[in-house]
Amino acid sequence: MSGEKLGTPLEGFAEFSRRVAAEGAVLLKNDGHALPIQKNERVSIFGRTQVNYYRSGTGSGGSVHVSHTTNLLGGLRDKKDIAINEELAAVYEKWIEQNPFDNGGGGWAAEPWHQKEMPLSDELVSSARSKSDKAIIVIGRTAGEDQDNANEPGSYQLTTEEKAMLKQVTAYFEQTIVVLNVSNIIDMSWMHDEGYTYPIPCVVYAWQGGMEGGNAIADVLVGEVTPSGKLTDTIAFSIDDYPSTRNYGNEHKNLYQEDIYVGYRFFETFRPDRVQFEFGYGLSYTQFEIKPEEAKLSVKEGAQYIEIGVTVKNIGTVYAGKEVVQVYYEAPQGKLGQPAKALAAFAKTKELQAGESQHLIVGFPVHAMASYDDAGVTGHPSAYVLEAGMYRLYVGTSVKNVEEIGIEGQNGYVVETLQIVEQLQEAMAPTENFTRMKPAPAKKTVRTN
Repeated sequence: MSGEKLGTPLEGFAEFSRRVAAEGAVLLKNDGHALPIQKNERVSIFGRTQVNYYRSGTGSGGSVHVSHTTNLLGGLRDKKDIAINEELAAVYEKWIEQNPFDNGGGGWAAEPWHQKEMPLSDELVSSARSKSDKAIIVIGRTAGEDQDNANEPGSYQLTTEEKAMLKQVTAYFEQTIVVLNVSNIIDMSWMHDEGYTYPIPCVVYAWQGGMEGGNAIADVLVGEVTPSGKLTDTIAFSIDDYPSTRNYGNEHKNLYQEDIYVGYRFFETFRPDRVQFEFGYGLSYTQFEIKPEEAKLSVKEGAQYIEIGVTVKNIGTVYAGKEVVQVYYEAPQGKLGQPAKALAAFAKTKELQAGESQHLIVGFPVHAMASYDDAGVTGHPSAYVLEAGMYRLYVGTSVKNVEEIGIEGQNGYVVETLQIVEQLQEAMAPTENFTRMKPAPAKKTVRTN
């Protein structure tokens, strides 16, 4: 029987957590190479979340006890090759002492989505610019179990104070890096506000990185880790662009009218023009060349597989980094209706030095392309089926940045006649009819199913 005490942190857990959090950061924008912060550069950090950094969301996850937590200010202070504006940091630390973190009384998921922000004066920001080359603005949010987000300032939207902070800082700093310490995507319309004196050149989603989150994002900001995270959501121009918005939050009934068209499946199929940052998107400090080969068929454990060889090369000259190869398929519309693209498989490279290459084999079982027929429109209710037609394949680094490839001399994988992959039984089926999305065979419009 193990003598290890329950609740004792596992050996190496903090270090592993730090690596995962750093790799998961998603760099959305980096104009003018604002990041990484270079050796001997001076930075001013704005936003109370630099100190009151969120390690997790609310509910059960937020109640987990950890041995320690880190914040962004502390993480950057540990980087001896850069200089922190300590005068500004001291102003924030004193203000936070006088305006402590609001935990909502300490009850279950009681803390608010955001914290009160320190007002800025032009004199303070101007003084910071005289001492610093770049600014970092940290914006924080929590959400989670029993504390769902809402389309309100301080949750999905920025607050008036946060918008003012962005405008004041960008009035003096030519290079402003916005770090989003959040639990999920938020409204990003502020990125394109024409009221900024200097446009915001750099935005990075740090997410909530756990106990080592502050150290992890510091590693990314100074270039000790090159970001390689990719968006698992679609960032649209407006929350109203998401089809679930109009059905969300009813106390008694919520209809899943979007059916299978959730996230990128909806936008690629119906509204590709409303995407600000697509699913699978994420920048690096270096550049990569992706060369996919024609797909091949193989058999594993009695199941037919599609395998694709892909050569990834770091074509940059300075930074090492990792890239994520993503494989999508386009199923024939048939009777069920299909999204324009669906993710089939993905793989991340090892860390590639400048000029280094790696050959990956990315594969998935053919039956993974099957669709569930809940209504029996194919003649096989409650079954996963592969409808007849051609299944086209795409390889790239996001759902939009892809190229089509063939398979063993054909333009795609061909299913001659409908195949039943798995027959199931109906359970807890809806008893009330409602309208749901489905593409028309010839054009991408919405009609009643």
